[in-house]
Amino acid sequence: MAPYLTHFITFICILLSVNAQDYYYSHTPRIGSKQLASCYNNDGVPQRCIPEFENAAYLVQMEATNTCGDNGMKVYCIQTSAGTSTRSCDTCSPGQFSSYYLTDLHYNEQDNQTWWQSESMKEGIKYPHQVNLTLHLGKAYDITYVRIVFYSPRPQSFAIYKKTSEEKDWEPFQYFSASCRDTYGVQEQRAADLGAETRALCTSEYSDISPLSGGNVLFSTLEGRPSAFTFDNSPELQEWVTATDIRITLDRLNTFGDEIFEDTQVLQSYWYAIADVAVGARCKCNGHASVCEAQELPGGNKTRACRCEHNTAGRECERCLDFYNDAPWGRASPNNVHECKACNCNGFSNKCYFDKDLYERTGHGGHCIDCAENRDGANCERCKENFFQGGGDICLPCNCNPTGSRSLQCNAEGKCQCKPGVTGDKCDVCAANHYEFTAQGCKPCGCNESGSYNNTPQCDPQTGTCFCKQNVEGRWCRECKPGFFNLDINNEFGCTPCFCFGHSSKCSPAPKYQAHEISAHFIRDSEKWTAEDEQEKPAKLQFNANAQNIALASKGAETLYFIAAPQFLGDQRPSYNHDLKFSLRLGEDHGYPSAQDIILEGPRASVSINIYAQNNPEPTNQAQEYSFRLHEDPRYGWSPTLSNFEFMSLLQNLTAIKIRGTYNKPGEGFMMNFKLDTAKIGREKGSAAANWVEKCSCPKAYVGDYCEECAPGFKHEPANGGPYSTCIPCDCNGHAHICDTATGFCICKHNTTGSNCELCAKGFYGNAIAGTADDCKPCPCPKDSGCIQLMDKSIVCTDCPEGYAGPKCEVCADGYFGDPTGQFGPAKQCELCQCNGNVDPNAVGNCNRTTGECLKCIYNTAGEHCDKCLSGYFGDALDPRKKGDCKQCQCHEAGTVESAEGPPQCDSLTGYCTCHPHVIGKNCDKCEDGYFNINSGTGCEPCECNLEGSFNSTCDPFTGRCYCKPGIDGQHCDRCRAYHYGFSPDGCRDCDCDEWGSTNYQCDMSGQCSCQENVEGRRCDRCMENKKRRADGQGCEDCPPCYNLVQDAVNNHRRELTELDDILSKISKSPTVVENADFDNELQRVREDIERLSQEAGFGGNAPGPILPDILVELASRLADVSNMLRKIEDESFEGNEAVEKSKGNVSKAEDTIEAAQKEISSALEYLDGEGAAALLKARNRSDQFGKQSVDMSALAKESRLLAEKLETEARNIREIADKAFNTSITANNIAKDGITKQANISDEVKTLTNELNAASGKLSSMNELAEQELKRAKEVYDKALGLYAEVNTTLLPDIRLSKLRDDAREMNNTIDEKSSELERLQAENEETLTQLEGAIKQGRGLLEQGHDRQEELNDLLVRLDELQEQARNDVALTNQTLRDANEIYKTLKEFSDKVTKSRQQAEQAALDVPAVQQKIQAAEESINSITEQLYTASDRAKEARDLAQQAQNNFAANASQAAHEVRLKSATAKAEATKLRDEADKLSTRVEGTAKQIEDLEKEAAENMQLTRDAKMKVGQANTDAREAEKQVTKGLDDLKVIMEELENLPTLDAQALDRLEESLDKAEKDLKAVDLDGKIKSLTEAKNNHQRWMKQYEDEHDHLRLEVDNIKDILNQLPDGCFKRIVLEPTEAPPSRANFR
Repeated sequence: MAPYLTHFITFICILLSVNAQDYYYSHTPRIGSKQLASCYNNDGVPQRCIPEFENAAYLVQMEATNTCGDNGMKVYCIQTSAGTSTRSCDTCSPGQFSSYYLTDLHYNEQDNQTWWQSESMKEGIKYPHQVNLTLHLGKAYDITYVRIVFYSPRPQSFAIYKKTSEEKDWEPFQYFSASCRDTYGVQEQRAADLGAETRALCTSEYSDISPLSGGNVLFSTLEGRPSAFTFDNSPELQEWVTATDIRITLDRLNTFGDEIFEDTQVLQSYWYAIADVAVGARCKCNGHASVCEAQELPGGNKTRACRCEHNTAGRECERCLDFYNDAPWGRASPNNVHECKACNCNGFSNKCYFDKDLYERTGHGGHCIDCAENRDGANCERCKENFFQGGGDICLPCNCNPTGSRSLQCNAEGKCQCKPGVTGDKCDVCAANHYEFTAQGCKPCGCNESGSYNNTPQCDPQTGTCFCKQNVEGRWCRECKPGFFNLDINNEFGCTPCFCFGHSSKCSPAPKYQAHEISAHFIRDSEKWTAEDEQEKPAKLQFNANAQNIALASKGAETLYFIAAPQFLGDQRPSYNHDLKFSLRLGEDHGYPSAQDIILEGPRASVSINIYAQNNPEPTNQAQEYSFRLHEDPRYGWSPTLSNFEFMSLLQNLTAIKIRGTYNKPGEGFMMNFKLDTAKIGREKGSAAANWVEKCSCPKAYVGDYCEECAPGFKHEPANGGPYSTCIPCDCNGHAHICDTATGFCICKHNTTGSNCELCAKGFYGNAIAGTADDCKPCPCPKDSGCIQLMDKSIVCTDCPEGYAGPKCEVCADGYFGDPTGQFGPAKQCELCQCNGNVDPNAVGNCNRTTGECLKCIYNTAGEHCDKCLSGYFGDALDPRKKGDCKQCQCHEAGTVESAEGPPQCDSLTGYCTCHPHVIGKNCDKCEDGYFNINSGTGCEPCECNLEGSFNSTCDPFTGRCYCKPGIDGQHCDRCRAYHYGFSPDGCRDCDCDEWGSTNYQCDMSGQCSCQENVEGRRCDRCMENKKRRADGQGCEDCPPCYNLVQDAVNNHRRELTELDDILSKISKSPTVVENADFDNELQRVREDIERLSQEAGFGGNAPGPILPDILVELASRLADVSNMLRKIEDESFEGNEAVEKSKGNVSKAEDTIEAAQKEISSALEYLDGEGAAALLKARNRSDQFGKQSVDMSALAKESRLLAEKLETEARNIREIADKAFNTSITANNIAKDGITKQANISDEVKTLTNELNAASGKLSSMNELAEQELKRAKEVYDKALGLYAEVNTTLLPDIRLSKLRDDAREMNNTIDEKSSELERLQAENEETLTQLEGAIKQGRGLLEQGHDRQEELNDLLVRLDELQEQARNDVALTNQTLRDANEIYKTLKEFSDKVTKSRQQAEQAALDVPAVQQKIQAAEESINSITEQLYTASDRAKEARDLAQQAQNNFAANASQAAHEVRLKSATAKAEATKLRDEADKLSTRVEGTAKQIEDLEKEAAENMQLTRDAKMKVGQANTDAREAEKQVTKGLDDLKVIMEELENLPTLDAQALDRLEESLDKAEKDLKAVDLDGKIKSLTEAKNNHQRWMKQYEDEHDHLRLEVDNIKDILNQLPDGCFKRIVLEPTEAPPSRANFR
C-alpha cells in the first residue's frame, strides 16, 4: 500500500507543479484529450495558440556516460539498510541496464519496472567522478518540470543542466545536494531573489538516503520564481524555461558511511540507478502554433517542429516568414498576438527582414531584400545603385561612362552626373564647346557663340577646332571671313558680306543706325499700292475700308499681283538677311501656287519664289502670315540663285515688289498688311542698333560710306557709270587737280574749259593744251564775250553780248540804250529799254538808244516808260499778261466828289472813285447800309430806323422807308399799325376784335377790345355767364329766368366740387377708415348729384342761346382753324430756319474770306516792310550813287505801289462782301426770330384755347370719373388697411435658435474642410494623370513635328514638280517666234496639274475624240521640225511624272500594304500569346488579376488594330487602284502627245487651219490629261503613305507594349513559388494528442 501512496503523492506534486506554469498558458488544455485553441477564432481574427502538454522525454534515448555491463560483466549488490551485513549481489551484463530504460514506459508495479544502472563504487563511481545522463529533445521546449524516479537511493549531490539551443553551452538548471556550498559553491535557497530569477537554486530536499528505492525528485522550473505569475511580461523567465537539451549529473552517492572500510560488497552496493525520467513540457512555438509535428530530416532522422501560424516560421516559430517582417516578431500573449505582417515590396520581392531603425522611424519595419528588376530600398521603392527608373516601373542600368562621370549613379531620367565639359546621358561625349575626352573631363573649346554653327558652340572633339558659321573663321569662330563684317548671334551665317559696290572687301558696322520696320496696314486707303497682271498691265485694286485690306479679283485666266508702294522700293540693302512679311487670304478654299508668287525686281535682275517656300503655308480662305528671308542662300529658295553681291545689288535698287494675289482662275486675293525689316539713321531710346549696316573702308580712289563716289582727283569710267563703275584719275592737261566724279569733267583753272580743260574759256584765247598757267589770255570784248585771233594777230569779237553791236561791240543795238565807249559822257553799258511791253516789238526806234525814253507807247498808256494809264483811264499798265488793261473810268456823278480838273476821275490803277460821305462802291453808286438818297449830291442821308420796330438799320435806298417787323408801321417803324397792339422787338400783335361782340376793331395798349354790353373776353368774343346773344347783334342780354335755376345749380355744384376737392385732399393727406354704412350713403348721394348735374348740363330747354354741346362743337372748330394756322406758321418757321442756316454758312464764308484777306494784307505788309523797304533802300542808294532817278528804281517803286493799291482794293472788296454777308445774316436772323415769335404767340393762343376746351369738356366727364376713382381708391385703402391689420395680428416672430445656427455653421465648416481635403486628394491623385497628359502632349508635338517633316517632303516634291514645270515652260518659250499659238497651247498643257476641275467621265469622252483629233492633225505633220526637240523634252517630263506616280504606288502603297500585313500578323500573334497568358494569369494572386484585366484591354486594342489593319488594306487597295488609274491616264496622255509630235514632224507647211486643228487636238489632249488629276493622286498617295507610316508606328508601339506586358507577366509567373502558403484554413486539422503515460 505504501508504494501506491508514494506514487499518488508524487503524481499530485507533479500536477501542482504543472499548475504553476500553466497559469502562463491561461487555461490551455493540460495533459489529456481536450482540444486546444486554434490560432484563429471563428471570425478569422488571430489569437494566441499553444501545442499540447506532453512528456518531452518519452521514448527519447538518453545518453549515459557509464552503464553497468557496458564494460563487461560487473558485480553489484543490493543495498538493504544500514547495519545489515548481508547483501544480495548479482552481475550485470551488456544491455541489461541500458539508458533506454530511462524514458521508456514507466510502470509503478515493482515487477514490471525497468531502470538504468551505473557501475558501483567499486569501479570508481564516486565523487569527484560523476555520471552524466544527457537528453537531446531535438528542439526547444518550454519546460514545466523534470521528474526523476530513482531505483537506487537518491544521490547526495546531483544537478540538472540545460541548453537553450543545441550550439550553446550547458548552464545549471537546478542543484540537489546536502552540501550545496561544498559541492556546488552555492548557498541552499528554495526561492530566487527578485532580479536574479534565472539563477539555479540549490536544495537538500531530495538528498536524503531514504527511501532506498523509488525516491522521486521533482524540479518545477518556475517554482520559487517571483515573476512566475507574470510570465507573459518576463522575457527572462521565458528564456529560463526554454531547453533543447537536459543533462542530469550524478555527482555524489548517498552512503551510510561504511564505504570507508572499503569492503567489496559494501562498495558494490553503492551505485546510481534511475527507473524513469520525465520532462513535462510543451513544444516551444512562442504562441504561434497549436501543433508540433514530426518531420523527417534529409539524413532519415526525425525531429519535431512547430506548424507555425500568424505568418511565422522556424522550428519554434521564432521568426517571421521571409515576407512578413513589417512588424517586429514577438511571442504571442493574450493581449498581443504579435502576428507577423507582410512587407510592402511593391511587387518586386517576396523576401524581407525586420529593420528596427526603420520601424522606429516609420512604424513599418519590413526591409525588402533580393528586390527584382534591379530595385532597391526598404520597400523596393527605388532603383538600386547605378540604376534608374525608366518607363513604367522598370529600372534600367545607368551605364554611366566611368571616364566622364563623377559617379556611376544617374538621376531619375537616366542622366549621369558628368565631369566638367562632359555631356550626354551617359557622360560619354564631350559637351558642346568642349574637346579631348579624359578622366579629368573635357577642355572648353572657347568657341564664340555668335560665330558657332547654329549658335551652338561646338568643336572637333579631338583637335578643339570650332565649327563655325558659313561666313566665320578662326579656331574659336571669333572673326569674320575676309569680305564680311558684323559677327552677330542672330545671323544664321555669322557675318554679313561687305557690299561696297564691289570696290572694297573691308567694312565695319555703321554707327547711329537703328532697326526699323516699314509697314502698310491699309487703314485709310491703299497707301499707294497698285496692281497688275503677269503681262505688267495695270489691274484694278480695291480698298476695303471696313476690313482694312486691299483686294484683287481676276475674272479669267490672268494672274494678278499686288505691287508694293514706292516706300518699299529703292535702296533696301538694310533689308538683306531680314524678313519680308505680309498677311494674305484667298476668296477660295485653296489655290495653285507657282514658282513666281513673290517677285523682287531690279534694273538688271529679278528673283522669285513660291508662296509656300521657307515653311510658309499654302494660301487658303483664312488669313495667314507669310515671312520670307531676303538672302541668296539656296535653302531660302529664291530663283535664280544669285551671289551675295548680285542679291545685294538687287536690293540696292528695288524697282518692284510683286506679291501674287490670285491663285485660281478666276480667283480673289486679300492682303491685310505688309512689313519689311530694315534700318534707319538715328538711335531712339529703346531701339535696337542696326549693326548690319556697313561702313566701308575704301581704297584711295573711292570715298563714301559705301565707296559709291570717286575720291577727289578721280572720275568714274565710263562717265556717269554710277556707283558700280571703276574710278580712274582725272585728265585735265595740267589745268585742274579735280574733276566731276560722275562725268569726268575737270574743274578747270587758268581760264580753260572743256571736259579735259583742252579749250580756252569764253572771253579768252590761246592754246590750252600747252599745259602752262598762261595758255589762255583775256579777249578785249565787253562782258567777257568771246573772240578770235586772226592771222594778222588782230582780235575780232565773235559773240557780242546781248544789246551790243559792232566789230568790237562798241555800240548799243536797237531796243537798247547806253554809251559803251563814253561818247556822250561817262561810259555806260547797254541795257534793254524799259517800256513795260507797251510798245510794238516789231517796230524800230521804240526808245532812245542813249537815254532809254520810250517813244511809241500803245494800249492807252503814257509815261517815260509807258508805265501808267492815260488821264481818265485806269488799269494795270505794267501787267504783261493784260495788255490794253487801261479802261475808262465809270464814276457815278451824284455820288462822286468832283476833281480839281472838273469831271470826276478815278484811281489810275484801281479805278476806284472818290465818294461823298456815306457813299460806297467802286463807282460811288450806292449808299452805305443805314443810309439813302444818293442823288442828293452831298452824300447819303441816315435812315434812322427804330431798332425795336425794324428788322435792321437799312431802309429803301430811294424813299428811306425802313423794313418794319410784323404789325409795325411808320417811315422809321416806330409805331403799331392800325388794329394792332403791343409794340415790342417781336413786332405788334393783331387786335383781332370779334366783329359781333366789339364796338370797333381797335384795341387798347394791352390788346383789350372795346366790348358790347354783357360781352366779355379780350376779343369780346363771348357772352357773360347766363347771358345770350341779342337778335340784333348788339351785344348780349339776360337769359330767361328759368336759367337762373341752372346758374344756381352750377354755383352749388362748383361749391360742392370745391368741398369734394377739399375732402379728397384731406383723405389723401390723412386717410382714415370710414364706417362702411356712412361711406356708402355719402357715396350714393354724390353719385345722385353727379347724375342730376349731368342731366341739367345736357338739358337745353326752350331758351335761345347756345347750349354746352354747341359751345364744345364751336370750340373744336376754332381749334381746327388754329391748328391749320399753326402748321402754316411752322412751315414759315422752317423756311426761316433754313434761311438762318444759309446765313450762318454765308457768315462762315465771309469770316473765312475776311481771315484770308487779313492774311493777304499781313503778308503784303510784311512784303512791303521787308522786300519793299529793302528795294526802296536799294533804289535810294542807287539814286544817290548815280545822281539821278534810275529806271529800275522807278519800275520797282511803281510795282510796289501798284501791288499795295491792288491789295488795298482787294481788302476793300473783301470787307464789302463781308459786310454784306454780315447784314444778310442779321436780316435772316431777324426773320427767323420773327418766325419763332409768331410761332410762340400762336402757340400761346392755341394753348389758351386748348385749356378752355379742356376746362369746358373735362369738367363734365371728370366728375363721374373722380367720384368712381375716389370710391375705388377708398375701397382699396380700406381693404389694404384690413389686410395689414390682419397680417400684423397673424404675423409671428421667427423662432431663432442660436445653438442650431452654431451647429449648422460648425457642420458647414467641417464640410468645407472635408471638401478641401478631398480637393487636395484629387489633386494628388491627378498628378500622375497630368504627368501622363504632359507626356501625351509631348508625344503629340512629336507627331506634329513628324507631320511637318512629311509636309517638307511633300513640298520638296511640289518644288521638284514646279521646277519641271518651269523647265518645260522655258523650253516652250524658245518656240515663241516660230509658233506663238502653239506655245500658248503647250504652256496650258504644262500647267495641266493646276487646271484639274472636271470629272473622269469628261476625260473618257475626250479620249474617244482622240482618233478624230489624229485625223485632223495629219495635214500639219511636216512643218514643226523646229519644236520636235522641245516636245520630246516635255514628253520626258511627263514620263518623269508617270514614274513618280509609279514610284509612289510601288514604294508607298505596296510598302504600306506589306507593313500593314506584318502588323496584322504581329497583332494576331500578340493576341494568341495574350490569350495563352491570360489562362495562366487566372491562377495568380489579386495583383496579377489586375494585369490580366490590362491584357483583356489590350486584346480589345488588338481587335481594334486588326480593324484598322483591314481599313488600311482597304485604303491601300484604293490607293493602288488610283495609282493604276493615274498611270493609265498618264500613259494615254503620253501616247496622244507622241502622236501629236509625230504629226507635227510630218507637217509639210505652216498652215493656219492646220495650226487651228493642232490647237484643237492639243486642247483635247489637255482635257484628257486634266482628268488624270496627277497632283491630286500624288497628294492622296503621299497622304496615304504618311497615314500608313503613322499606323505602322502605332501598331509597332502597341505590339512592343504588348510584348513588354507579356514578358512582365512571365517574369511574375516565374517568380511565384510552386505552392501558395498564405491560406486561411477555417477548421485546422490537428493530430490527436498523444498520451503522457507514467509508470
